[in-house]
Amino acid sequence: MKALRDGGHLESAMTEHILKSSISVLEVFNDVRNNKSLAHDNPILNYEESLLIFNHVVASFRFIKSLNIKIKAKATAVRTTSVWDDSIPF
Repeated sequence: MKALRDGGHLESAMTEHILKSSISVLEVFNDVRNNKSLAHDNPILNYEESLLIFNHVVASFRFIKSLNIKIKAKATAVRTTSVWDDSIPF
């Protein structure tokens, strides 16, 4: 979070707050995955709660993935921009 904030990759405090809360959501997601899903022989969580959990986790991953792509593209653009004037023949 600190690197994202300090790197200027986040525009709002709300985004930072959501990402911080997503960390704790992902920590407890393991319990649902292990004990309330078809991953193991357990009772399955009801549809509405399953959908809420799934949508929240997927939205977080989509945002993180798109942010990562944006950061990599920005870093690539910086590296490929030459500090030299290549039009000078010597």
